[in-house]
Amino acid sequence: MQENTVWKRFTSFLISNSPGMRVIKTFLAITICLIIEHFRATSMPYHSSIAAIVCMQPTLKSTFKTAGDRTIGTLIAGLYSFLFITAFLQQMQMTPDSLGYYILIGAMTLPLMMLIIALKKQGGLAITVVVFILIVINAGETNPLNYTIERVVGTLIGIGVALFINWLPILNRIGKHLGHVEISPVSAASSNIEMARPELTGKRPESSK
Repeated sequence: MQENTVWKRFTSFLISNSPGMRVIKTFLAITICLIIEHFRATSMPYHSSIAAIVCMQPTLKSTFKTAGDRTIGTLIAGLYSFLFITAFLQQMQMTPDSLGYYILIGAMTLPLMMLIIALKKQGGLAITVVVFILIVINAGETNPLNYTIERVVGTLIGIGVALFINWLPILNRIGKHLGHVEISPVSAASSNIEMARPELTGKRPESSK
């Protein structure tokens, strides 16, 4: 009985003070990612958190819809980064922090984005470019294959955590009580903010007097 009362107070607090379920889910995903990376003892623990932030969507359905594209994009970015590091750092001996290297990184994002678009994986475009930039800028003098694999694994962990958080039934139950607000186009006949439809909030519209 006591636990039930505490739970009701907790959910009521979240509902009345919530910044939105997407914010709450993102905060939880980041925290979980950092805990995982701590136990993995990785040298760059932020890759999974960045992936979770980029992949987080308001609902489980919308997250699943793009998770496949982002996973494929991450794998493509890993292979692309490996070839980039091998060619320009290992073979051509370019300096990792030189202006020329940075300009080359920027230039090589164009064919990468064109490849993702050609494969019709636009949902993974952002995470693909982010993974590529993070890997090649921080590559240094490490083994390109091992380094790339480590970074890709971190990103896939972030995607997985984002899916897990959006799946959690307890969060989805709380989210149902938070309502729904839609931003509609500005027009003379309507206001800027349109509240949720009655069927979403459970409230009936008041009849005009």
